Amino acid sequence: MTKKSYAKNVSIILGVSVVLMLFIFLLVGHHHDIPDRVRLDRGALLGAGSNVTERIKPAGQVSVPAAEPQREPVKKR
Repeated sequence: MTKKSYAKNVSIILGVSVVLMLFIFLLVGHHHDIPDRVRLDRGALLGAGSNVTERIKPAGQVSVPAAEPQREPVKKR
């Protein structure tokens, strides 16, 4: 009885290990070329002659409209 239980446990552990190894293999294979794509994107952005500060500057500018619309002054009669 214990041999059957032992064999069952070993087969479950081996099956889970194979599934995890397959998942890791697919995950690594799918993301293997990301550094190359990042390098290409960075080259395209910096190839236009812009640098980091030029690209960040517009993001730091905040334009806040006036809370109340400007009214014409009241004319005295």
